[in-house]
Amino acid sequence: MAFRILPRMGVLLSLLLLLVGCGKRPDSVDHAEVSGKVLFRGQPLPGGRVTFVSVKGGFANSGNIEENGNYKVKAPVGEVQISVDNQMFSAKKGPTVEKPVLKKPGAEEAHKPTGRYVALPSKYEKAGESGLTYTVQKGSQTHDIKLE
Repeated sequence: MAFRILPRMGVLLSLLLLLVGCGKRPDSVDHAEVSGKVLFRGQPLPGGRVTFVSVKGGFANSGNIEENGNYKVKAPVGEVQISVDNQMFSAKKGPTVEKPVLKKPGAEEAHKPTGRYVALPSKYEKAGESGLTYTVQKGSQTHDIKLE
């Protein structure tokens, strides 16, 4: 009797593994290039990092903010929350420690941030608290980020 159940259990287990394996993998999430300018009180933010975090799956990608306020990032398609941080330039924070960059495997290494420190309200450091949202569409697009 046990020998009749084992083949059926094997088939069921195989089907279960197949179904679990068909889920969307993190590296198969659609991304689109988003570029623009980060402005703080109407002036370009002179450096830092901007991060786009998907509200659906928790996928995120970051990009550096250049000294002229420009940024470019491969962001997950769909609704995102955005964080902006330039604490790496703050003398109060001690030595500069670059935050890890979440990116697709094989993507070229992010270049080291350049710029200078500007005191930002701390709410902008966390995507869930910043109040900054955007809907990323497929294809290249421009989105300016305005901080108050």
